[in-house]
Amino acid sequence: MNDWKAQLAKVYKVYSTQQKNKKGEVNKFDKASNFKGKKGFNDTGIPLTPKAVKKQRKNRAGYRYPMHLQIINERRKKEAADRWGIKESKTDTTLIPPVRSYEPAGYDWNNKSESMHLTGKPYSEIYRPGFNTEDVAAEFTASELDAACSSVIHQEPEFKNKVEEEIYRLKNKK
Repeated sequence: MNDWKAQLAKVYKVYSTQQKNKKGEVNKFDKASNFKGKKGFNDTGIPLTPKAVKKQRKNRAGYRYPMHLQIINERRKKEAADRWGIKESKTDTTLIPPVRSYEPAGYDWNNKSESMHLTGKPYSEIYRPGFNTEDVAAEFTASELDAACSSVIHQEPEFKNKVEEEIYRLKNKK
């Protein structure tokens, strides 16, 4: 009866030392290092071993967005929600510092009626006087319509003779 217990004890001892000394699978790229000295990665940063892949995943999981950038993004998100009238904002307002305004005093962001040119006049007055008025419809002359339509309709070049035209059509399979 003691014989099998002794054999079991030997097997257990051998197995436990194997498990204790075991450090995972040995890969031929475990000892190879890239130009930065990182083992298990190639020179472009691609992991070559399963151990390096696991290490890279662990590092990415621990990465947090820098706090000052997170605060700026949350403040901008809150301002946009306020500007567009979104009531339910899920941002944490405790991280948002007080807003420093860089806009000129008295500038109204909600006035979107006209886009302004550098001269201070609306674009509609500069490029097409009377275009934005509600009571006057935009009218085009026949020559303006012909010019606009011809640029869209006639896409083919004009040819000097039939030979050039035939060469063009054969090349473009028309």
